This record gives sequence, C-alpha cells and structure tokens, in this order.
Amino acid sequence: MIRFLRMSSPFRISGEPRSPRLPAASLVALLLCAACGGGGAARRSADQAMSLYDQGAYALALPKLKEAVERGERNGSVLYQLGFCRSQVEHDEAGKKQAWAEARPLLEKEVAAPGGATLERLYYLMRIAAEEQANDKMTQYARQGVEQFEKGPNPNALGGADWFRLGRLHEFLREPSPAEAAYRLAVSTFGKSAQGGGVYQALALARVGDFDYDAGRYKDAAGRYDAALKLFPGTDQVDPYRHGIVLLDAGLFDEAAARFKEVREAATITEAQYGADLARKAKEVAPIEGKDGDGVPFSGMTEDDLKGRIRSAVKDLRAARVKNSMKVGDPLPAEVADRQRRFVGLLREQMVRTKLIQDFCLGEGIADLVRR
Repeated sequence: MIRFLRMSSPFRISGEPRSPRLPAASLVALLLCAACGGGGAARRSADQAMSLYDQGAYALALPKLKEAVERGERNGSVLYQLGFCRSQVEHDEAGKKQAWAEARPLLEKEVAAPGGATLERLYYLMRIAAEEQANDKMTQYARQGVEQFEKGPNPNALGGADWFRLGRLHEFLREPSPAEAAYRLAVSTFGKSAQGGGVYQALALARVGDFDYDAGRYKDAAGRYDAALKLFPGTDQVDPYRHGIVLLDAGLFDEAAARFKEVREAATITEAQYGADLARKAKEVAPIEGKDGDGVPFSGMTEDDLKGRIRSAVKDLRAARVKNSMKVGDPLPAEVADRQRRFVGLLREQMVRTKLIQDFCLGEGIADLVRR
C-alpha cells in the first residue's frame, strides 16, 4: 500500500492497501467464483481481478487485469486498478501513468452518465487528479463525493467501505475533523456487519488508531492497531514506531521491542533503537509501576518535575551499579534492579510524552544506561 503522504498537519493520506497475506481458502474461493461465473472471458477476468484487488492481492490481480484489458474490457475502474497494480507490483510508474491517462476520460464519461457517479469512481478520479497535480479537479471530485453521498438523501444506507472512502476524501480536502468522524463511522459500520470489512476495515481501524494516538489515548490506539494487523497482516498503514510507543506505554515490552525493530523511516529509526533498548531494560525489571516511590503518578508530573526525577533516578542507578561492582552482562542484584525499575519507568514516561528521547539521553549523558 502506498505510504501515507506526509502533510504539514498530523493527518496522513493513503491510497489502496498493499497485498495482505490472504488465507489460501479465500484465494481459492475467488478463483473458483470467477471461473464459474457467466459472461465473456474478458468480463470474467475483470471480475476476478477486481475481487482480488479489493482484497489487496495486487500481485494476483495484475495478470488478470492485463488479461481483461487485452480481451477488450476497458473501463475506467479496470484501467485505474491496472495502473495502481503496475506501480505496486512492478514498480512501473510510467505504466501507471499511462493506464491512468487512459482511465481518466473513461471515468469522467462514466461519472457524467445518469447514475454513474459512484463513490469509487469519484475517488479514483480524485486520486488521478492528485497524481497529475490538478488541484482544482482533485477538489472538485472530492467535494462531489462528500456532497453527493455523505450529505446526500440517505447517508444511513452507506456501508463501511463508503465511510472509509469518505474519510479519504476529507483528508484530501484537508478536513481532519470530518475525516476522523467518517473513519469512526466506518469502524462502527463494519463492526455491525456479520461479514466484517476485511482490508478496508483494517485501514479504517489504523486511521482511527492514529487519531487516538495523536490525542494521547494510547490504550485505545493500541487496540485499534492490533485489530488492524489481525485483519491485514503486514500492512504498513500501522506505523511500527507509533505502535511501539503505545505497546511500551501498555507494558508489553517484548511486543514493543519487536515493533521498534521494524522501523525503517529515517526520521525515527534511531529513536526506535532507543525505544527497543528501553523496552528490553524495562522487561528485565518488570512489572513497572505507574508512580514514583512517593506515590506521585508519572502521568501527573510536570515536565520539570519529571526531568528532575529522571536525574535523581540516574544518580541512584549509577551509585547502585558502582556499589555492586556491576559489569556488562552481570545479573542484576536486587538493589540495582530496584533502581533500574524507577529509572526506566520515568524514562518511559518521557518517551511516551515526547515521542523522542535520543537528544534527551545524549544531553543528559544517560545513553549508556539505555543503549546496549
């Protein structure tokens, strides 16, 4: 899946999901369904491809999309999906551009026809306009989708995938509050469906998790991220650094360290290494209480108070290590473990609050107590 484009605001925009690890039975069912369907060979190839595409199985959808086009099935949606799959599977940006250039006039014609302005087509046109940097057109199609469907005569009839796309439209329009509302409605609507929403439910959960993260609701964010990954294993829409932060806050130290190790973004990869080492240090002396020895909760401390207590904890930890002749690799004596417990508890609070601790550790001269 396309990475969310970084914006000046904290909101991120995405395209369709990258390929999840589909269960074999699901793929077999899709193949059998397409094989026994009616209509011509081109339509069957297109139907099968679009089913695979909706599951995020782009590598499997691509040859079927090519086959459908070669056999004469040339509508706007097929060509849009062909271009997207070329980009994701073959890394063929020129091929995507060519396919989308062919898709645009067909989608415009389809949208102009009576009853042809579906939310999916408007979304595709918006994405193409964004790619072509045609901002007026992008805004036009996004606004049309919002006005026609979200503000239309029967918004209660919209499904989870519809609300998910509306969330995307609002993000392209840089409307964070309506975007969040739409994503939450997507999650709620999917939750009421016995069949669920698969990939799109996972992506909606990931975005709601991001909103919870930005608001400091880490427990809620952790639940959303975990649910998204369960539905869509391997998706890059659950940022591993953010996920590591909320897992660290929840005291799931092994899981936090594992997620921090998956970070590849240049902006956070070193911070993630600090986070992973901090999680390992915490695991050595777990459980970690959420308050200091005098009963003051870590979360209730002022910034200055927290920093002062970290400095006090560092002094005590170093003294205990010297007193017990601690060397790298030695088992932790009880006194050292107690001092380390306080230190990592306070430093975890610092990382959860600020999201960044490398500069703080270097500035305070405590990197050696964190890094391995």
